[in-house]
Amino acid sequence: MVTRDTNPKWWETADDHKFALDVLQLGLRRSILRFIDLKIRSKEDIEKNFGLSSFMAEFHLSMLEKALVIERFEGEFKITSTGILYLEKVDAKC
Repeated sequence: MVTRDTNPKWWETADDHKFALDVLQLGLRRSILRFIDLKIRSKEDIEKNFGLSSFMAEFHLSMLEKALVIERFEGEFKITSTGILYLEKVDAKC
């Protein structure tokens, strides 16, 4: 189980916000974010669940990481507080 950070990273500028929304516009990335949700997942979990090559899994995960919605944790990936808030406040309304 992943707990919320007390000081979440957030998009500070309009460009940061636009970048994150551009990253999350792709349905596959939103699906990956929902798959990670409150579990810690490996890149191999992402590859297997979504039928992605190692290269493509790394690409999508790095984009989500740059958008501040996931982070690397001991070689795997977990959702950030920003990612949780995105799922609760934005994705849940779609």
